[in-house]
Amino acid sequence: MKKRVLGFILSAAMVICLCAGCGADNAPEEKAAKTETTGETKQDDAEEEAGDDNILDDVVVDTSRITVKPAENTSGEEIRIAALCVPYGPFWLEVVNGMESAKKLLADYNCTVDLIPLESLDGQLFYDAIQTCIVKEYDVISTFGVSDSICPIVDEATDAGIAVYYYNSDTAQECSRVAFIGQDLYAAGQKAADLMTDILGGKGTVGIITGLFSVNAHELRRTGSEDQFKEKYPDIKLLETIECSDNDQVAYNVATDLLTGNPDLSGIICTANGQIGTAQAIEDLGLEGKVKIVCYDYMDEVIEFLRKGTINATISQGPFDQGANPIVYGYNQVITGKPEVTGNVFTALDVITPENVNEYFPE
Repeated sequence: MKKRVLGFILSAAMVICLCAGCGADNAPEEKAAKTETTGETKQDDAEEEAGDDNILDDVVVDTSRITVKPAENTSGEEIRIAALCVPYGPFWLEVVNGMESAKKLLADYNCTVDLIPLESLDGQLFYDAIQTCIVKEYDVISTFGVSDSICPIVDEATDAGIAVYYYNSDTAQECSRVAFIGQDLYAAGQKAADLMTDILGGKGTVGIITGLFSVNAHELRRTGSEDQFKEKYPDIKLLETIECSDNDQVAYNVATDLLTGNPDLSGIICTANGQIGTAQAIEDLGLEGKVKIVCYDYMDEVIEFLRKGTINATISQGPFDQGANPIVYGYNQVITGKPEVTGNVFTALDVITPENVNEYFPE
């Protein structure tokens, strides 16, 4: 390893939630529009709606939850790791809890972990941050695999001797990242379709609200659900998927439009952020129990809606592990000279329902 310069932190404006979201107290005035699936997504709506929702002050560090054991740093040389994140909203709190816990754990191994907050899930922001990490000569970069646009700079980082790990979302394009730690996203989409069909008794009209068409993780869940409905469930009528800018206040608006414009609607699948806003829209329209929701993640608001029965099932993805494990895996690779894991390291697809929620989260 080369001698490193001092760490850095990129400043961030607080604008958008990521992959599971902020609350939805008020409906926005404008509806989110669908963007091209092949390009970067404009996030003006989400940026206007999100407000000040930075969660860094709410982090809870718990090193006992980390399942990857760090190797001994017998050389005593300092190791530096950059962890890129978007610290806005309840989902990200668990990811950052994992990152901060790994930071505390590895401090005893002469390893410095710098959390680098970014404004949004914009591919250019991640590209620029990774480029800066190369200049700063980090040993490891842990990053959300936001879009294919980061692949060239990831390859540059690898060529510079930096181990790059993805969490939560993998890129569709292959590149030189060491491993992806997160959900089997396509399978998670299929599972959501299976759950919804079972809840509806095999027939009904279903809408999908996705986060961002430009984020591969959301696309894999969306296509997984759509393909499963089309291939296995002919009695399910599937409406056109709507984007909510990965933001719960925008989701409230688009869900309200979806519900009022489709009186035969019997279920909604939320692929990412948006489940909280969607659930609130259903309650405000008095449709709880009539329109079912299947979604992802288990933030406090989701658990509350599960207990009330407004949300009928949520699929977990281990956000704490996504935050912590890539960092420790990267540290171990630097110490041992070889990666502990490669390819895909999938987290569990546990399903939490109103019937079993107390087993996972006792009152």
